[in-house]
This record gives sequence, structure tokens and C-alpha cells, in this order.
Amino acid sequence: MRFFAYPAIVYLIILFYLPFFIVVLYSFGFPNFDLKYYFDVMKPVYFKVLLDSVILASITTVLCFLIAYPVAYYIALRAKRWKNLLLVLIILPFWISLLLRTYAIMSILSPLGLMFTFAAVVIGMVYDYLPFMVLPIYASLEKIKRAQIEASFTLGASPWRTFIKVTFPQSMPGVVAGVILVFIPALGEFVVPSMLGGTYTTIGTITWDLFLRYHDWWRGSAISIIYMTIIFAALAVYTKKAGRIEI
Repeated sequence: MRFFAYPAIVYLIILFYLPFFIVVLYSFGFPNFDLKYYFDVMKPVYFKVLLDSVILASITTVLCFLIAYPVAYYIALRAKRWKNLLLVLIILPFWISLLLRTYAIMSILSPLGLMFTFAAVVIGMVYDYLPFMVLPIYASLEKIKRAQIEASFTLGASPWRTFIKVTFPQSMPGVVAGVILVFIPALGEFVVPSMLGGTYTTIGTITWDLFLRYHDWWRGSAISIIYMTIIFAALAVYTKKAGRIEI
């Protein structure tokens, strides 16, 4: 059985670990050893891009949560025979390329005069990442025993109090998982900001510019390593404090 793991290991080495190792080398000034590129990408102009990316990812995550929770709640606890159909409709966009979906959003936003604005980027990001928030929340809500909700009503709790004391706390693993699944990729998003935002710059777009437009592999690698370090640190802190996510 161990033999069947070898292709996957070779695949990871060639297409993940080897490129990652090359990026690390370039971030330290390959073929020389130099930390100047890390200091360069810590300048105010790059810090502003990081801050803008965090703001965009945070807004996207909050809006996805506000939209996704009622949707997931209805599908898990109210939809009944329509549950499977609604889940298919949530998953259906994944059957289409992200690029094609973004072009579709462009065709909608253009007549509205919203193209190449911050609002257009937010709309595109929420549209693309919403399923990543709906599905984990739905998975947590689906596990809640209906008897607990009925018992809360029997003991005189109002629907709102039942939601606050019974439903929402038990859905927190799904909420946390959804926040992670949306915030982390949204922080480094490239396609949506570049197509819908015009000159709006994020970590993803500036990394692409450094690598492919300016052929500055050293600063591009440095900012990539800093971005990944921030993400890994955030995940490590969460894992230590909250433990394993169960959805």
C-alpha cells in the first residue's frame, strides 16, 4: 500500500516543496545571502498594500458571514425536502471556472457603472467566496439535535434566546472554519482585484507584478514568505487556543 503514496509524494516534491524552496532562496537574495529584500518589502508602500489587503479580506469575510449564516440556518433547519436542491445550488458555481464567473460579474457591473471600484472588488470577492462560508456553517448546524431546540422552547425561551444560547454556540466550529476558509485566500486574492478593481492593489496583485511584470523575483519572494508566515502564525495561534476544528 505504501507504493501508492509515492506518486503523491513525488507530485508534492516537484510542484510544491521544490518551488517553495526556490522562493525561499530568492527571498534571501540568491545567489548571494542578503536580508535587504525583506527590509525593502517592509517599507510604507508595501505596508499600505498589506493593510489594504487585510481590510478587503476582513470586509469580504464579514459580509460572507452575514449572508451565509441565514442561508445555512434555513437549509439546515428549515428547508426540509428542499435541502438537497439548495445545497446543489450553493455548490453549482464551483462547476464553472473562477475566471468565467468573474467575467460574468463584469458583465453585470459594467452597465451599473461599478467597474474598477472598491465596491466592484468587494462584490466579486463575496460572490466567489460565499460558498466557503455557507458549507461549514451548514455542516455545524446540521449536527444540532432538534430535541435541544425543542427543549429550549418548552422551558419558555424565546426564539431569539434559543438562537443565542443553543443554536449559535454549537455552530461556532463552522463559523470559525468558514472565517478561515474565506479570510486566508481572500487576503492573497489576485484574479478578482485585478479584473474588477483596475488599479486597486493587493498582496496578490503586487506579488504578480513583482514576479511577472518587473521580474523582481527577490522582492516578490520576500513578500510571499512574509505573507505565508503571517498566515501560518495565525493558524498556529488558533490551533493552540481552540484546538481542532470539527465541522
